[in-house]
This record gives sequence, structure tokens and C-alpha cells, in this order.
Amino acid sequence: MVKIGYARVSSKWYRSEVQLSELKRQGCDRIWSDTAQDTTNRARTLEEFLADVSAGDVIVVSRLSAIADSIAELFNLLERLHEKGAAFRSMSEPWINTEGGRAGMVLEVLGGVIDYELGLADLESRTVEDRPKSFGLSKGRPKKLSAKEREEAISLLSMGKTAAEIGRMLGVSRSTISRIKTLQAKPG
Repeated sequence: MVKIGYARVSSKWYRSEVQLSELKRQGCDRIWSDTAQDTTNRARTLEEFLADVSAGDVIVVSRLSAIADSIAELFNLLERLHEKGAAFRSMSEPWINTEGGRAGMVLEVLGGVIDYELGLADLESRTVEDRPKSFGLSKGRPKKLSAKEREEAISLLSMGKTAAEIGRMLGVSRSTISRIKTLQAKPG
């Protein structure tokens, strides 16, 4: 088993000395230091790093932000390490430890978090009017009468029955039938 440290160094957010000393204290046999500022070079450096990883290796980072910029990126990295047979551990976030066969569980939890985030993003992208529909709800109060019952009420009204009589027959109030009558009388 080889411990490989990975440190991302950026003049804005990270200090190389702190990360490197933490990784040395953890007993890392080798330490990769990524100083790339742009995404393209950072991706290339990460690919070179992953090519150096072998089965049984343990990858150690001081914090997750030193190796991934998003949960999706972290999930992809952990999946690739798992496929290679390598483990992963973050010193600042002990819950993200895939040593001892815990990779499957960690990947499942992260996958669930990603699905949750995608669901939230989908919900946020919907208009306010569409949101109740995404929960299986309709906008406004439920209808007291089905379409067939409304047609029946209209038919009975045209035959001269009163709203109160029709309401009793259909099990609704007189005012419900009166609204149907009013809506029927309006043009367009």
C-alpha cells in the first residue's frame, strides 16, 4: 500500500506549505502538487496523477476542495479510483473515507446527493405556476364535480330544475350549481 498525497496550490485560496506539511505528517510516500490555474491544465494534471495511481494505493488530500470543485467532479474521481482499486481519504472531511471497502457506500451516498441537487435545480427552473404540478398537486381547490357531473347539472338546469334540487341530487351546495349556471351564461 502506497499513500499518495494530492495538493492543489492556488495563490488565491490555498497555501502549498500548509497542505504539503499536512500530507507529509500523514505519512504520504509521494505527493502530487497541482499548481495549474486554468481548468484545462488542472484536468491534464489530474489525468497524469490518476495514471500514476495503482490498485491498493490510498489517495490523501487535506480537504476535498484541493481535488474537486463540485460534488459531481468528486463523484467521478472517486468512481475512477474505485475502478482502479485505490482508496481515498480527506483529512478535513473524515466521512469521505473509502478505505476498508467503504467505497460503494460513499459512492451511493454521493450519487444520492447529486440526484437531490439535480431535483432541486429542476424545481428551481420551473415557473411558480408549474411547481405544484411537480408535486402532483393542482393549482387551486379541487373540483367538487367531475366533468360528467357538471354536464349533468347543465342538462338538468336546461330542463328547469332549480340549483337547490340539482345540488341535493349531486351532493353539493346550491351555490356550486349556481356558479356552473353563471359560468354557462357567460359568453366565450
